[in-house]
Order: sequence, then C-alpha cells, then structure tokens
Amino acid sequence: MKSTKLGRRTFHLAALGSLFLGGAASAARPPASPVPNKPKTFVLVHGAWYGGWCWDAVAHALRARGHTVTAPTCPGLGEQAHLLSKDLSLSTFITSIGNHIRYENLSDVILVGSGFGGVVISGVADRMPQLLKSMVFVDAMVLDSGLSVFEAQPAAVTKKRLEQVERQGKGIAIPAPPASSYGVADKQTMEWLSERLAPQPVGTYQEKLVLNNPMGNGVPRIYIDCVASPFEPLVEIKKNLKRQPDWKWVELNTHHDPMITEPLMLADFLAAV
Repeated sequence: MKSTKLGRRTFHLAALGSLFLGGAASAARPPASPVPNKPKTFVLVHGAWYGGWCWDAVAHALRARGHTVTAPTCPGLGEQAHLLSKDLSLSTFITSIGNHIRYENLSDVILVGSGFGGVVISGVADRMPQLLKSMVFVDAMVLDSGLSVFEAQPAAVTKKRLEQVERQGKGIAIPAPPASSYGVADKQTMEWLSERLAPQPVGTYQEKLVLNNPMGNGVPRIYIDCVASPFEPLVEIKKNLKRQPDWKWVELNTHHDPMITEPLMLADFLAAV
C-alpha cells in the first residue's frame, strides 16, 4: 500500500464564515487558482447527520479552479429531512447517489465519501464502475460485503447508538451528536453546524452492505486517514484496512471532518487527485 503524509496548513475558519453561510464578502473567499488544463468532475458524498451542505467550502474552492462539483443530499437529511422515515436504508442512499450521477449525466467521476459516506460510495462503485474515475474515502467507514455499520463498529458504540435511537430517535433515527463534538472552535461555524445537523435514518446503519464484486469493482481507491485525533468507530477498521493491497493511503493532519475544519486543505488534496 502506498502511503503519504501531508503536513498541516492553518486556515482561519472565521474568515471562511461567509463561504459556509452563503455570504458574499469577497475577502472571505480564497483567490481562484488558475483553471487547470483538464477540469475534473467530483461528486461529494456526505456522512452521517450531514447533507450536501457540509461540502460548501470545499465545493466552492474546487469550482474556483474550474472543476465540476456536485454534492447531493441523501433522503431524510439536510434539505430532505422532511423525508425521514423508518423505510430509509443503506440501499436507499446508494440508489440516490447512483441516480444523481446518472440523471446529471456525469462520467469520469471522482467519487468522494466522508465518514459513513464511504459505505455509500462502495455500493455505488459496485453498481456503476464505468462512470467512475477514482474513489476517495475521507476518514471513511469501509465495510466488507455482508456487514452493517452497526456490526462493524465497536460494540460499545453500537450499543450507545441503539439506546439513543429508542430514547430520542423515535425508533427510526440516530440523533446527531452536538456540534461541540466536531472539533470546531469558531463560534459562527458551530452555530452553522447546529442549525443543519439532522438525525440519521437508523436503517442505513442496520442494513448490511452487499457487494457483487470486489471492493471498488476495479476503480482506483484512495484513503485519507485524518490523524489529528482518533475517531473511535474507525480505529480498528483502519488498522485492518491499512494491511490490504490496492489502496493508496494518505495521512492528513486534520480531524475527522476536514470538509468542516480544514476545507481548503482538503480541496487542495482533491484537486491534485
């Protein structure tokens, strides 16, 4: 497995506030880099409790360089939170992202998944590898076929989540963690997160991932290991995954959600993929 360690760059989240919040202040926006000779196509897939909105700053930075970027939201979350139901499952999410790629007429896609989104993009690649150029797993969950997220996580984490589903999630959803747990120091960004995080449909963690082909289905895979602080549900998964061949392994000195805490560092890396 090829492994690379990228050094940390410091970005002032307060200065990025208008990117996150839709403001128009040009001073908060990074200068556009020269348009590359070969623009790329990115589909950015969010993790649990998020929606496509979490990629705003990363998407803006990539588009400023001339790339095509979409960041769809899966049913039951973000602007589709009103669709939350007991019927939403992992298959629903995989189908949703696959349909997005098809109906947007995208090809040669760099498919990026963060956190739980790693499971989703694994399912998408299994179904439509011909439309993908590569896959990027951003500190993401990676499952063997036949396992669910609840089965792959540490038992203590799963037990806590299931208790939350019954106590707070009305039996259908995992409540979102508090925004204070995301490693964000900037108050404005904390408020932005708090207003948008939504309960995760529990069926997405209960349903087993079923793959009909080897992981990735022949699509090149990159794993970004965010090493600034360990994310408990992924510790053992990463140890096992790192031993597997056919992955390019990159260490990024950020926390678990770099699209929130270090969006420009993540955009820089993705632009170079």
